[in-house]
Amino acid sequence: PFKAAVDAGCLSIMSAFNDLNGVPASGSRKLLTDILRGEWGFEGFVVSDYTSEQELIAHGFAEDGRDAARLAFNAGVDVSMVSGLYLEHLPSLVASGEVSMGRLDEAVRRVLTTKAALGLFDDPYRGTDVAREKAVVGSRDHIELSREAGRKSVVLLKNDNNLLPLNKSQKIALVGPFADDVDNVWGPWTIWGAPERRVSLEAGFRAAMTDPQALTVARGSGVETPLDGGIEEAVRAAEGADVIVLAIGESQKMSGEAQSRTEIVVPAPQMALVDAMAALNKPMVVLLRNGRALALEGNVKNAQAVVVTWFLGEQMGHAVADVIFGAHGPSARLPISFPHKSGQQPYSYDHKNTGRPANPDLPVEEYKARYRETTNTALYPFGFGLTYGEVVYGPVEMASDQLPWNGTLDVAVTVTNRGAHAAEELVQLYIHDRVASLTQPGRLLKDFKRVSLRPGQSQTVRFTLNPRQLGFIGEDGAYRIEPGLFDLWLAPHAQGGSAAQFRLIGPA
Repeated sequence: PFKAAVDAGCLSIMSAFNDLNGVPASGSRKLLTDILRGEWGFEGFVVSDYTSEQELIAHGFAEDGRDAARLAFNAGVDVSMVSGLYLEHLPSLVASGEVSMGRLDEAVRRVLTTKAALGLFDDPYRGTDVAREKAVVGSRDHIELSREAGRKSVVLLKNDNNLLPLNKSQKIALVGPFADDVDNVWGPWTIWGAPERRVSLEAGFRAAMTDPQALTVARGSGVETPLDGGIEEAVRAAEGADVIVLAIGESQKMSGEAQSRTEIVVPAPQMALVDAMAALNKPMVVLLRNGRALALEGNVKNAQAVVVTWFLGEQMGHAVADVIFGAHGPSARLPISFPHKSGQQPYSYDHKNTGRPANPDLPVEEYKARYRETTNTALYPFGFGLTYGEVVYGPVEMASDQLPWNGTLDVAVTVTNRGAHAAEELVQLYIHDRVASLTQPGRLLKDFKRVSLRPGQSQTVRFTLNPRQLGFIGEDGAYRIEPGLFDLWLAPHAQGGSAAQFRLIGPA
């Protein structure tokens, strides 16, 4: 993806916090100069991540601030963000010859060239002014776009007995720490928004329901701490309801940078609330607010419907209500995998096989790569997401079982909506290289297409594969394409789908 950005003409690149093979990215001349500029031809400027060049000291890569500035600047970091090390040390580094004047001129030229290309010397604010801000920011079009983006990000994980969409005339109990919350809609690392435009789930639900007074609301619990009398209040709110909607999960401060968790589960005080609601034996919908994959347990996992709502921005309440009440169907898919247990993390759909892969049909095998307590697969895999329809996949159709070295291969699958609601299906194409000079992942996503299906409608979704899509980075760092046998899936997610095989034929 980084090279694709360079090929597309990106103007700047940020050096990362982490290291690669023991060399921090912000001190790596191999990455920032030899590869980025020498091999990829990048002509823009490189900016450090927030104090990443200063952090060379904490990495044990630089002795002090002066040493860190020297290493980062000579590696190829043109602009220092926040730390002030360049301002403090570059004059003496140039004077001593540890940084050449040519390197300094090069960095300055890159920044000024970019500014000129963007027209910033002619108009530093690029058409931004107070009048335009008042006319555009928070305009009706922008608010509707925010709402649309939100509802198109909602992922439906579970919908037993077609509990969703809810009837607008039902009596609904909206329970949980996020039921009336507006402080956790933007998510981590967002710039200041307009608090007065934030829409809570309660407000969104009341606006969507036939009788707003048919909604009862109770927090029941804090995010990470209990509320005195909270569960009792929630029980009273839910006793007369037809369905319980639980708004639970993580606060925005629990996600994002420097917020790792050893147990990626719904916090214990909220689980106690969930258990109390489940004891009422009413239909239950779980709305998860989260910024990461969660390991769903107990009555959260067992709820009739489970929906991932993330942090959807200021229009969150309306966006979620649009989906829950069926004004718009769920259409998003998971960009990550939800594991069965926290101990499976880090979990990636594109993991490789081991030398002793476990047989999924034999849960207890000695000396095989497996977990004692659960399967190796995800509970909800990468690419997963239900619709209000019922989409089934036909077999893979291929024009040939061979892909010529200088040709293409057409593949297709027919998807049919057997449900009573319209569906927006995301057909995903995965491949697996059976034998290669480097071990390959079990599946790799190579393409996808979104199709809309009316109830009863079928549609054939077609893809064209070319050899370039089948390559990988070799041991020498070069992109390699190797002939051989490949598995292929046209699938709704990374753990299912219709399978086929083809062979990439080598050059004549």
